[in-house]
Amino acid sequence: MAGSKKTQGNSKRKAASKGRGRKTPARKTAKSATAKTGHKTRSKTTKATGAKRTPQRKVRKVAGKRPAARAGWPHSLRVLLGFCTRVAAVAFIGVVAGLGGLFWYGRDLPPVSNLAELRKQPRITVLDRSGTEIGVHGQDRGAPVRVAALPPHVIHAFIATEDRNFFHHVGVNPIAIVRALTVNVKKGGVAQGGSTITQQLVKNLVLSPEKTVKRKAQEVLLALKIESQFDKDEILSLYLNRVYFGNGAYGIEAASRRYFGKSPHHLTVGEAAMLAGLLKAPSKYSPKSNGAAARGRARVVLSAMVEAGFLTTAEAQHISEAGVASVVHEDRRVAYAVDHAVVEAKRLLGSFTEDVTVQTTIDAALIHHVISARERIAAADPLYTPQVQTAALVLEEDGAIRGLIGGNDYKESVYNRATQANRQPGSVFKPFVYLAALENGWWPEDEIEDAPIKIGTYEPTNYKDTYAGFVSINEAMRRSLNAAVINLQEEVGRDKVVATARRMGLRHVDDIGPALALGVMEATPLDIAQSFLPFSNGGVPATPYIVEQITDAQGARLYQRSALPTRLAEIDPSTLAAFDYMMRAVVHSGSGGRARISGHYAAGKTGTSQDSRDAWFAGYASGMVGVVWLGKDNDTPMDNGRAYMSGSGAPAQLWAAMMSAALEGRPARPPLPYTPRPAPPKNLFEHLANILGGGGDDDAMPTPAPEPDSLSQLIDEVSLYD
Repeated sequence: MAGSKKTQGNSKRKAASKGRGRKTPARKTAKSATAKTGHKTRSKTTKATGAKRTPQRKVRKVAGKRPAARAGWPHSLRVLLGFCTRVAAVAFIGVVAGLGGLFWYGRDLPPVSNLAELRKQPRITVLDRSGTEIGVHGQDRGAPVRVAALPPHVIHAFIATEDRNFFHHVGVNPIAIVRALTVNVKKGGVAQGGSTITQQLVKNLVLSPEKTVKRKAQEVLLALKIESQFDKDEILSLYLNRVYFGNGAYGIEAASRRYFGKSPHHLTVGEAAMLAGLLKAPSKYSPKSNGAAARGRARVVLSAMVEAGFLTTAEAQHISEAGVASVVHEDRRVAYAVDHAVVEAKRLLGSFTEDVTVQTTIDAALIHHVISARERIAAADPLYTPQVQTAALVLEEDGAIRGLIGGNDYKESVYNRATQANRQPGSVFKPFVYLAALENGWWPEDEIEDAPIKIGTYEPTNYKDTYAGFVSINEAMRRSLNAAVINLQEEVGRDKVVATARRMGLRHVDDIGPALALGVMEATPLDIAQSFLPFSNGGVPATPYIVEQITDAQGARLYQRSALPTRLAEIDPSTLAAFDYMMRAVVHSGSGGRARISGHYAAGKTGTSQDSRDAWFAGYASGMVGVVWLGKDNDTPMDNGRAYMSGSGAPAQLWAAMMSAALEGRPARPPLPYTPRPAPPKNLFEHLANILGGGGDDDAMPTPAPEPDSLSQLIDEVSLYD
């Protein structure tokens, strides 16, 4: 029995031990039921005892927490793996689509091997007669500059502002793009760009400026392509040599010369900062038109250089306090002549496809002298207001243009009045009437009546209705009498006057009625100058020109002016001698007294159109022809209520100053010998009148014109001239 009890005890301990070590079938069943139903186990009362069954807290604990703990990590891992799979799939699709798009847009990419020639417009360099550069037209691109030869601070200014990671990216900078997108989203607009210098090079030289997905995709592809074919120094050199700096300057060499008058190799830190600052908005930050804005922008560049570690704060502050940089203003006094030279060069060669150099006939020093004289004369003449524009021309008698001024200030107006302004020549046209008369048998001593005249409904008058009666045609021209010249024109015939004017170069003159003699048609100052060339050139017409030679970038000659075949004289020598005699009388003792030139025989004619809207002096001396015109662009009178501008005033004065400078060092040319027609013997009374009238030899060497005093000015105002 004892053995059986021992055995029974051992069996109970084993059973208990077995129960503690693993779950009983009952618990397993309960757990399974709970797991299946998902409900908590309710307390139940046994039918036999009526006692409540104690809930199995352990089972509830297992059912509520332990299953979640056991299954949580594998489930999260599965979710994470699923998310990553989906992201990878989307990314793969995006990459495939992106590569497909890039392949699609990259089918017609332009080549980049000839990048240095892309977007290259012809550059026209204009030289004066001495070979000095006086202007550039087209894209003002200076000589190519190598980055390796530039001072480090010049490179740093552009790198700090445009692309600080330029030397580290492959043409595209994803970080910069993301940063720019973030800033732009926050700002609600385009506040920052993400393009690299390489991308900007592509945008400026290769692609159009349109903003499309295709253009942006091609920009990225071409930037990568450029980076694979060029090194960083080459890319930066291309960029700096082609980027636009405003005011017509393309490339750092042109900009450095235009703004600071120096090579980019000698730029200071402040000057480099100002040039780098221009790239954001060349017009807005132009130091020529907005110096304050240019300096402000340059200070932003200096701050960027400090942030990039290229400058210290103290250095940047010192440069800023010193004013950053001083701009050199261009000499625009010869700009009108440069414009005319470019127009003529294009007419000679047609459109340009390469850079050319145009050698001109222009004497830049002469133009400077004329402008200084104009300023001096205008300051002393109350009628010569800033609204009164000036056009002036000086030509050799073969047509070579030595001086050309098309207005008072090229910066304010590029309109070339010397070659484009069609204005009434007034009495400057009268010489053609007198020349026609001489060609048709009249002599300077022949008389014409200066009296009131009426032709149909046309009734011209002299100044203040004062008339001289019968006068020689020489005196009528010398005093610029209106009624006399119209009478002469009607006797000679308007058809003959028109034919004479056209032979001399005024090809667009027509018979417009009796007023033809008073110059009521229109002509440019250059037209008038051309028509006066035969008077100086032995009666031989000539065509004005300004271009001597055109060469290409390699120095090969594309055009060379050659001597034209000798043209026949359009004026008989004896007629020309008589005409020259009359023209010199205008200057020596007539309305053109202020046009006298010391040491030279000057001849010319004053001209004033109706209501003093135009004032002229045109003439010649010692082989050169000159024309001066004054007038307002709005074609209003040049008066102040008490006096008016006339050709005998400021135009004659300016003509004398201009021709004196042009003829400096040139020997005087004697006048053509003229023998007056023998006159009948004079009686005693006529001799006495001649002596009292101060008659003398008009062929005598003219003396310098006296300085006008108040009395002579008063006489000019009430004279019959013009």
